[in-house]
Amino acid sequence: MDDLENSLKKITKGAALIFLGLIISKILGYVYRILIARTGTEIYGLMSIGIAVFSLMTAISLLGLDRGLLRYVSFYKGKEDLEKANEVISFSFKITFFISILISIIFFIFSKQISLYFFHNQDLSIVFKILAVFIPFSVFRELISNIFQAFQKIKYEIYSKNIIENITKIILTIIFMIMGIKLIGFTIAYAFGILISSLTAFFFFKKKIFPSFKANLSISSSLKKELFVYSLPLTLSILITSIINWIDTLMLGYFKTTSEVGIYNAASPTASLLYIIPSMLLTLFVPILTELYVREKKDIFEQIYKRVIKWIFLTNIILLGILYLFSKPILKILFGNEYIPASTALIILSMGYFVGFLMTPSTRVLMVIKRTKLIFINTLIILIVNITLNFYLIPIYGINGAAIATATAFLIRAILLFVETILVVKIMPFNLKYVGILFSALISLFLVKTLSSSVEVNFFYLIFFSIIFVIVYILLLIFTKSLEKEDIFILNSIKEKLINFRKD
Repeated sequence: MDDLENSLKKITKGAALIFLGLIISKILGYVYRILIARTGTEIYGLMSIGIAVFSLMTAISLLGLDRGLLRYVSFYKGKEDLEKANEVISFSFKITFFISILISIIFFIFSKQISLYFFHNQDLSIVFKILAVFIPFSVFRELISNIFQAFQKIKYEIYSKNIIENITKIILTIIFMIMGIKLIGFTIAYAFGILISSLTAFFFFKKKIFPSFKANLSISSSLKKELFVYSLPLTLSILITSIINWIDTLMLGYFKTTSEVGIYNAASPTASLLYIIPSMLLTLFVPILTELYVREKKDIFEQIYKRVIKWIFLTNIILLGILYLFSKPILKILFGNEYIPASTALIILSMGYFVGFLMTPSTRVLMVIKRTKLIFINTLIILIVNITLNFYLIPIYGINGAAIATATAFLIRAILLFVETILVVKIMPFNLKYVGILFSALISLFLVKTLSSSVEVNFFYLIFFSIIFVIVYILLLIFTKSLEKEDIFILNSIKEKLINFRKD
């Protein structure tokens, strides 16, 4: 098997594993969200704001070292130098531990002031206080998750983060609902999910991934400098990205009511389903590209990049079509009638995410070739655009204004990455095959829209029309010859991996 097929097989192996994990995670995550959302938009809004701020605190505490771990552990693994990998891991654990403890204390102390001055709701104070205690565990879990990816052992991330964490949250949420403890109970359920997940992840790390790991706090000054030079620009980039992901929720909380935040957060995570496919394909993308980069396999490096971009476009256009056609029924079925006003926001966000996530592999490529400062500039630009648009649009258009701001930011991000891919990486990611894919999707969309326009779409009709959309789309892909030899290879590899999943 040549290097291209071997690399594609590794990526599809990770994709198949992460697909199962993400599907399970999304189902369980939606059950958790639905349980809370069904108690009312007010409580759901408060929880959404709490989780948003908690995520920002975690991103700050990481200092970009989670991405540094992914790159450098992959690098030294490729060179079979586990001693250096041990140094990088130990140093990252040490630094983030102290930073996360400090931020946890500050967040806890000033939780009341943040609740009142930024969100005008004192009920958020107790949510912030509970979550503040668990910031170090969240940071620790993120570090280990990146180590799993660096060692290309995705299943342990699936077990600890996607399955065990969500099951813990659901079980505890149900228990607290039965006891009649809502906001505080839901927050504790979320926090303990993080705790159990981090402990489980460490168990897998020590027993299955790196049994020889020792907490070596010393690290060569040159390696320390290189790690920081690489990671610190990513700190700001990742923090800004985290702000971009949550700024609509936070600014809605500032300008509008927590109830509107709750309604919007039915649309936002639903549109985020468009990140499942990129997550699948990108899980092993950085480790594999890093190894190819080290070995100077430039042609294979380029082919892998192009193929991943194509498969994100090829598959995500299906979900985009379904969300466009059935935004109202989806929100009604999942969250209830109170959340139907978010249907327009769902469509706007879905379109923005579709374009934005398409170019996500370009960010990973820039990481591999150590152009982290360029990543920072990109994220800073779209943060400014996002905040500015949110500031002007939310007071006028509410949740739709927030959706327009976020979608526009993702569109600009995609344009920047597209231009940089051509100018910096010297790769043109697209070819004429995309015309056939787009044609197939549009014809399928028109057909299903015509068929569904005469009926009231319930759960069963939603499944039925979605299946028709997928079948027609696949047949048109075959008719237009939009699938190439490597695409067929990827399909067969995923099928093989899913069949043999239990053996791994």
